[in-house]
Amino acid sequence: QHRGLARRFDFYDNPLGSVQYTIAKFYRIDGGSTQLKGVQPDVVFPSFVEASEWGESKEDNALPWDKIDKATYSTVGNINSAEVQELQQQLNQRIEDDPEFSYVFEEIERFRKERDKTWVSLVLAEREEKQEKQKAIQLERVNERLKRAGKKPVKDIEEAPEDFVEVDPYLDQAALVAFDFIDDKQLASN
Repeated sequence: QHRGLARRFDFYDNPLGSVQYTIAKFYRIDGGSTQLKGVQPDVVFPSFVEASEWGESKEDNALPWDKIDKATYSTVGNINSAEVQELQQQLNQRIEDDPEFSYVFEEIERFRKERDKTWVSLVLAEREEKQEKQKAIQLERVNERLKRAGKKPVKDIEEAPEDFVEVDPYLDQAALVAFDFIDDKQLASN
């Protein structure tokens, strides 16, 4: 649960953020808790952070993983490991060919270089130059998207249609993984 600090310290004008704390444990249908291990994905997408480097498991006072009796349930449409592997391979191939994921990989690389930096330049001109470079990269990517769509480039990001500025390649590819799964199931049933 998140609790805003503004209620407690309402005499400050600026927002103070919030505190997050656990009020209950969650258990999956198989009885295993989500603490420390989370929910392991079947199909893995590129990530900015490694699961082992981030999350509750890195906290000093993390709740331990445990297990309770599983619920009574019936499985429907089980997927075997070969099918999961096929879905992963199809995703990997599409990601390799997807220009949006080339941008994602560039951002992951930039993030990882910056992540361990323990300083920030106090020279305003340097910070402004870095911001301008990032804006130029964003404009370049928007114009590449427009070109792929057969549209004219823009000189300013504000001129671009919003759906060419804010894109979510993860969502797009997740939908395609679902379609791959549906298609594979339909082929198997024919």
